Amino acid sequence: MKIILSTILKLFLAAIAGLALCVSAAEAADRGKGGRGSWDFSVPLNYTGSSTTNGQNGSSANVNAALSMGFGLGYNVNDHFQVNGQFMWSERNYSATTTGGKIAGGGNNYVGTLYTSSLQLNVVYYFMAGNFTPFVQGGIGTTYIDSNIPAGNASNTCYWDPFYGYVCGTYQPTKSSNNISYSAGVGARYDVSKAFALQGSYNTGYIDAPQAGSKSSFNLIRLDFIFRM
Repeated sequence: MKIILSTILKLFLAAIAGLALCVSAAEAADRGKGGRGSWDFSVPLNYTGSSTTNGQNGSSANVNAALSMGFGLGYNVNDHFQVNGQFMWSERNYSATTTGGKIAGGGNNYVGTLYTSSLQLNVVYYFMAGNFTPFVQGGIGTTYIDSNIPAGNASNTCYWDPFYGYVCGTYQPTKSSNNISYSAGVGARYDVSKAFALQGSYNTGYIDAPQAGSKSSFNLIRLDFIFRM
């Protein structure tokens, strides 16, 4: 997986370099972005690489790579600075190793599915004012993690649903947490027209999870489809 991620990153950077060589100085003087006071609505497609988290007392978890999506809204302060808010979610499989005792069913290993959602505030700096520009960005926010590990006994519950009427089912509480997260990235943007742009970036993120005893890091390749509002 690391070899695949490295190859994708090299191809991505090569594409950015080739596109930059094709952009003239004249184009850079007439950016289609819209400039000061405009708003961008974005739909990101993310590829998050596999990662390993080392927990307390020698426990660990290996999280698989996965695709995910989200949406965002950004305000262009001017042709160089943008402030945006983004919401993203993902579902990733993982395998974990426990220490200090056997888990239910025997053994020290188990597999599960991790659900995450994040809300983040970012600041973006675009280096040029033309239709094509490289950029750097950084952000901070909060990430919700649901491990799908049971946190109590399952119980039967009934409720009124606005679409299905009276519904009864089984509810299983699970281990979950809210954690501070932050990230930094580098990439490039190309404004195809005054109404649409494409933006690619490579990002490194961190989730500060005190209950795990360490920070969890991840690498993310991202393609944004941007619509001018």
